[in-house]
Amino acid sequence: MEAITITSTLILLAFLFLQARKMRAQSERFRDQLRAADQRISKSKAQLEEVTVDSQVSLDALSDAYFLITSDLEVKRTNKKAKEIFRNEDLIGRPLDEILMSPAFSTIIARMVQDRVPCEEKLTLTASGHSLGGSSQEGETAWIIQCTPLPNHIRNPQTCIILRDISTEHQTDMIRTDFVANASHELRTPLAIINGYLENLLDDDVLEEPKMARKMLGTMRKHGQRLSRLIDDMLVVSRLESGENAAINREPFDMIDCCNDVIERLEQIIQNSNTNLEKNFSVDSIILNGDRFYWTQVLFNLIENAIKQNPSRELTVTLSIEVTDNQQLRIKISDNGIGIPSSHLPFIFKRFYRVDKHHTQSDIKGTGLGLSIVKRAIEAHSGTINVTSQPGIDTTFTIVTPLDCLTKNTPTAP
Repeated sequence: MEAITITSTLILLAFLFLQARKMRAQSERFRDQLRAADQRISKSKAQLEEVTVDSQVSLDALSDAYFLITSDLEVKRTNKKAKEIFRNEDLIGRPLDEILMSPAFSTIIARMVQDRVPCEEKLTLTASGHSLGGSSQEGETAWIIQCTPLPNHIRNPQTCIILRDISTEHQTDMIRTDFVANASHELRTPLAIINGYLENLLDDDVLEEPKMARKMLGTMRKHGQRLSRLIDDMLVVSRLESGENAAINREPFDMIDCCNDVIERLEQIIQNSNTNLEKNFSVDSIILNGDRFYWTQVLFNLIENAIKQNPSRELTVTLSIEVTDNQQLRIKISDNGIGIPSSHLPFIFKRFYRVDKHHTQSDIKGTGLGLSIVKRAIEAHSGTINVTSQPGIDTTFTIVTPLDCLTKNTPTAP
């Protein structure tokens, strides 16, 4: 009996031992499977993170603002450009209409999201009508809004919104339209006067009255000269806007000699207007690498404008030239004339813009392109021009441009 019991016990122990080995082997296999699963999960996480990073890098590379929004217009994802536009604020989780702060934007985007179809619209706004850009701007801004719903989000619809700033193109189109309209008006006026006097001369027998005919011919010549100058100025503006390489013929020239040449050309006007022109040159000679023709235009227009805008008062015009510590040329043209009202200062360099819009046909003050030519010529030389004005006290145009080629800088003897 004891033998049977011992045998049974041994058999049971052997069975339990085998089961334990089997369970241990299964446990090892299970742990191996867990380790393999963990590795696969880690690999999947790494791949997912890599895909996420790559997709974010791709989004950040876009030059347009990108938003991924829900049906409630809540921002789920965005890109670097969008953060730049909105001053690097935290945009995730915020309603898009709260970010844009523009009812026009919000209305269009809400309708696009609700329609759930790919679409695109253009929107033009005043610069003060939204928060885009992070700074105040003059005039209008224009935007393209692109909407693309994601097809794999049925229960929780999500939509891609892209905002493209086309303000530069819009403003270029506006400038082109304004230029054509203004040029047509400016050309039509002298042509109408010339044609009207021609008709009177030919049809009304005015030629038989020499005094009247001479007066008419004098008026026609004045407007013909105005027409010629207008066309010349339009060609200069067109050439400057065609690009620096096409417009600027760089070669070394003496800026002091150029200034003296301009003053000599204006000598008759200076004497007739009883203007006192003062020169304040800190050097005897400055050799500038640039286009002398355009610098002559710049100086001539600025000095002539100062004289023509102040025909009935004693005027002092000061032309100053100096070289700054960082080797830049600074030119100042100042006068103590009637000045420019502050409300006009932002616009005086626009084509055909006039502070005095009520000039008569007998008192022609220019083509309206002079300051536009000045600004574009200076910018073509990588320079800047600014103006400050206290009406009746001082008006100063300040030009700063780099000295590409400075060969002589001799202080003027006291």
